[in-house]
Amino acid sequence: MMETIALYMRISSEDANEGESFSISHQRDLLYHFIKSRREFDGCTVMEFLDDGYTGTNFDRPGVQKMLSMAGNPIQCIIVKDFSRFGRNLIDVGDYLDQIFPFLGVRFIAVNENYDSKNSIGSSVSLDVSLKAMVYEMYSRDISEKIRCMQQAKMKKGEYLCAIAFYGYKRSQTRKNSLEIDGQAAGIVRRIFQMAVDGMEPTRIALKLNTEGIPAPLAYRRANHTDGLRGWKVAGDTAYWTRENVKRIISDERYTGCLIGRKRTRVDVSKTWTTQVPKEEWIVARDTHEAIVSKETYEQAQKVLKKYAKKRKPGKPTQRFRGLLKCAVCGRTLTRTICKDTYFSCPTRKVLSDSQCRQLHLKEKDLEAALLASIQSQIRLLMQTETADRKGESLAATEKEIQDCQAVINRHKAKQVATFEDYAEGRITRQEYLSRKEEMARQHEEVTAIYTELIAKRAELQQASDNLGKADLGRYACANELTRELLVELVKEIRVSGEDTLEIMWNFRE
Repeated sequence: MMETIALYMRISSEDANEGESFSISHQRDLLYHFIKSRREFDGCTVMEFLDDGYTGTNFDRPGVQKMLSMAGNPIQCIIVKDFSRFGRNLIDVGDYLDQIFPFLGVRFIAVNENYDSKNSIGSSVSLDVSLKAMVYEMYSRDISEKIRCMQQAKMKKGEYLCAIAFYGYKRSQTRKNSLEIDGQAAGIVRRIFQMAVDGMEPTRIALKLNTEGIPAPLAYRRANHTDGLRGWKVAGDTAYWTRENVKRIISDERYTGCLIGRKRTRVDVSKTWTTQVPKEEWIVARDTHEAIVSKETYEQAQKVLKKYAKKRKPGKPTQRFRGLLKCAVCGRTLTRTICKDTYFSCPTRKVLSDSQCRQLHLKEKDLEAALLASIQSQIRLLMQTETADRKGESLAATEKEIQDCQAVINRHKAKQVATFEDYAEGRITRQEYLSRKEEMARQHEEVTAIYTELIAKRAELQQASDNLGKADLGRYACANELTRELLVELVKEIRVSGEDTLEIMWNFRE
């Protein structure tokens, strides 16, 4: 039978420092030489997947995710240069080699380690594979900490390490990791600060800049072809001036000639999310580049900004529709204006005089009436489903069994790691380790088989039933008031267009 082979290649910034042996081109040459040297791969379809610039400490990589989504069908074999290219986390790599790939019927080959899952005994990875995976993970943590220390040392010296300069500046062509003023954008920054000092609020500043046709930061970067250098997206970043991006500029102390770093830090090398760092622990380097505004001008602008800052009254309840209402024209979140007849409108109309969003004016009482009627209609339809109760109860019972089974699997994983540590530290002999490992592998196979059956059963139940059934919606059957709890549970998003037309996206199938 014709097979489909996946060749996976990865390189990160720390690998690039190690030279050509880690390059994508070197990995590609090695993998193609390997499959050409094996007659069993003659006539097979070959697919390439690569991640350039992504760490191996987790699987949040577009290339590997695309490959894994095709594992089993059509991909029957995955080939990598070594285990570290696939992943550097001991537990994650072990999960794929021990459980996921065997279940999907996918063969895994690591060329340099001379590892082929087709030749492995049982479903559990061998001792040398576990040891190598542990070494790779330790190496990643060590190199990550070294890179972090190096970056912090450079920050303290006043070096600018971001790929793109913030608005008003450009990266110096003569001095490494330095900034120089971008004359055109810097002039706009000075105007914004001066208008703020003169008492103009951010919304009026944005309207004036848009009326004059001055490009906002994103539009300016696009015109200069530097928008692609950033490498990430900022929520709400628009191609025109808004209250938010004007306020962001006025609040940025870096325009006084200092650099501020380490506002956020990654909690762990294997995690992608970051956490805020207390202000007293920020890294601040003074007089690192030419200032666009003086310290005095910056302080005066902060006083004006504070004057216009929205203050939430103590004890004020959370706005029920917060974050749910979106403009169908520009996609921005609608704002609520409290008056005799409270209404919602798009904030874009305040900064773009010719925007189609100006027509959007939705009264809160009309929104409540339409939404409540729609929710009650959906609940009645779901309540009429004769088998909803039985399916809901069956699905809940299956979920409980899956959770119990997962808990057993997690205990097995922890026990495997602990046993390996006992062996690595000499507390047990190799024979004892192999004996225990074999017994744990047998137990693991049994519980994994049960787990697989439960997952399949859950999929069938979910396919035959709504994601949110009668048992969940029952408590809202007689609802005559919209609460925040009800809205968050039932409604994903509400798009509002001209003539107050509502498009409701539910958290369940209609």
